[in-house]
Amino acid sequence: MNRYKDRLFHSTFLFLFAAFVLTGCGDDESSGDAGAATATLPSYGRIPDCGDMATTLGDLVSGLTPADDDDELGRYQHDDRYGVNCTWLTPRTQSDNAFEMVKGGSLAVSITVDPQGSSDEKTLRDLGMVYDDPRVEELGGYVVDMGGKLDPGAQLGMIGPQVVVGRVNVSFAAGGLYLQKVEELKVITNDRVIEAAVALHRSLR
Repeated sequence: MNRYKDRLFHSTFLFLFAAFVLTGCGDDESSGDAGAATATLPSYGRIPDCGDMATTLGDLVSGLTPADDDDELGRYQHDDRYGVNCTWLTPRTQSDNAFEMVKGGSLAVSITVDPQGSSDEKTLRDLGMVYDDPRVEELGGYVVDMGGKLDPGAQLGMIGPQVVVGRVNVSFAAGGLYLQKVEELKVITNDRVIEAAVALHRSLR
């Protein structure tokens, strides 16, 4: 992994980690959607590797390059949770020209399954951090918007929407090493990643 990939990969997922902590803030399953809370959890074997995830994401990652050559590296399994973290890089990150490289960025996608935890939809909604989306509600879930002012047509940022269904969280983030918004990723909007998150949730069933 080159210097750009290493710094970009770790900085991006620090933002994602902060987002995951917030969605696990509740302990009372009754505060969320009852159907979602009791939904069957996908087994570790159902978690896609980054190659399979790319197939589900389709055009969303078209033209981007996986940050790791080994798709399996993104999958993980700990005592309390399991899932997958995948990152794709824009063409400019591959440039030999340093001035071009710093204009590049990445798209990061994570699936986290937390069998012991539960997200508190009521608390998040009271804080104005829930975005209502019928596609997600059909699954028995909800969208976490940490900023509280989600614009579905806006470009995905460094802390993007999270789609939570029961104890499964699908999160997206995009950004650059020096630029928060990367020109090469301008077509990836919040609405598109919510649609992609719904597809990933459906693929786990």
